[in-house]
Amino acid sequence: MKVVILGSGRQGARLALLLEAENYDVSIIDKISDSFKRLEHFKGEKILGNGIDIDTLKKAGIEKAYAFAAVTNGDNTNLMTAQIAKTIFKVPKVVCRVYDPRRAGIYHDLGLDTVCSTTVGARMLRNIISTPKILRQYQIGDGTALAIEIKLGKASEGKKIKEIEIKGEFRISAVIRDHIPYVPYPDFELKAGDQIFGVIKTEGLEISKKILEIEDYAVNYPLKGGY
Repeated sequence: MKVVILGSGRQGARLALLLEAENYDVSIIDKISDSFKRLEHFKGEKILGNGIDIDTLKKAGIEKAYAFAAVTNGDNTNLMTAQIAKTIFKVPKVVCRVYDPRRAGIYHDLGLDTVCSTTVGARMLRNIISTPKILRQYQIGDGTALAIEIKLGKASEGKKIKEIEIKGEFRISAVIRDHIPYVPYPDFELKAGDQIFGVIKTEGLEISKKILEIEDYAVNYPLKGGY
C-alpha cells in the first residue's frame, strides 16, 4: 500500500523507515534536501518540493495513496496539506501532527486524525513521574523472598502501613520521605512520592503490585546467601 509522508524531520524520517520495514510503498516530501540525510537506508522516493503544491503531491504518488501523514514542524502546513489530501485526493487515511494542543480539537472537527506530540510527550513524562514503580528488588537466599524498594504514586496517598502490608508475606521496614528516613508504625500514613523498603515473599509480589497499582520497572539484583 502507498503512503505519502510530508516532512523528513526526525519523526517523519523514522516513520518512513518503520513503514518501509513493514513493506509499505513509501514516498517522503521535504523542501530542504539536507533533511533526506536522515534516510540513509531508505529505498522509497524522496521528493524535493513544497507539500502544499499539487504537482509535488502528485509526483509523490498521492493519487494512489492509502495514507498521508503531515509531520512537518509547522501546524498550518500540516493542516493545509492534510485537508488537500482528504478533500481533493480523497486519501482514505489522513493524519497530521500538531504542536499546539489548542488546535487539536479544531483539526478533529475538520475530520482529521491528529497526534499532538506536545500532549503525548507531556503525558508520558507525567506517567514516569507520578506512576508508582518498583525501583529495585533483590533475591534473598533461595529466591523465595525479595528485598524490595518501591516509589509510591497517587494510588497510595493516605493509605496506612497496615493497609499495605500483607501478614506473613509483605513487611515494610522503612519509608523515605523528602530524603528523611522513617521506621513506620502500623498507622503511619503514606504519601505519593514516598519510597518504601520492605521484604516480600515472591508469591505475594503480584498481589502487592495490584494493591499499590504499580508499573514494574524493577532492576533485579540476585543475591545468594543473604541481604
